[in-house]
Amino acid sequence: MKYSDDQLIARVESHAEGFKGWKAGCYLIAVRSNADVLDAFDDKAYLFECKADGKKPDFKQVATCTTHAGSEGLKKFDTNYGLPGCAVLKANQIVYNSHVHGKHKGQYNAYIESKGFPYSRDKDRDGKAETMPPWQTDVIGANIHRASATKTSTINFNWSIACVVMNNPNEFDAFMAFMNKRPLSLCILQEF
Repeated sequence: MKYSDDQLIARVESHAEGFKGWKAGCYLIAVRSNADVLDAFDDKAYLFECKADGKKPDFKQVATCTTHAGSEGLKKFDTNYGLPGCAVLKANQIVYNSHVHGKHKGQYNAYIESKGFPYSRDKDRDGKAETMPPWQTDVIGANIHRASATKTSTINFNWSIACVVMNNPNEFDAFMAFMNKRPLSLCILQEF
């Protein structure tokens, strides 16, 4: 999946629930693959920066990622995590300043969910990350973080339960360096 800056911006403006104009700040626009391949990092995360309210944002970088839980979360949400279903973040949604700089699980620098992002619970264990009402919006630790610190990961498995996870540590490090501890707004779009 490859998109121009203008295509992504137009899609956010026309399809992202919660969009109320471009505000100064940084945006991670994650595009979720329609394929939904179990344990794959088959999504893309596009980083943009808006320099002033109402101004069109500028593209900064792209990274491979996943916006879906791995097989551990989708199939063992109750036994491994004590959850009533695996959280799947809602696509075609934006939450302004949803994430702040912090420690993922108290271990390393990442972006931590600070405002609830709409999600639903997938309970059918079929290996597909389905989203459907009812929606919840509490903070559940749906962070933006990396997989391995030393090599590009090819299998999600348990890297994500509801997080946006970048699988290439170099891309993640570049993202963190550019962000420089500033707040981040997350938008998830379904592939189009």
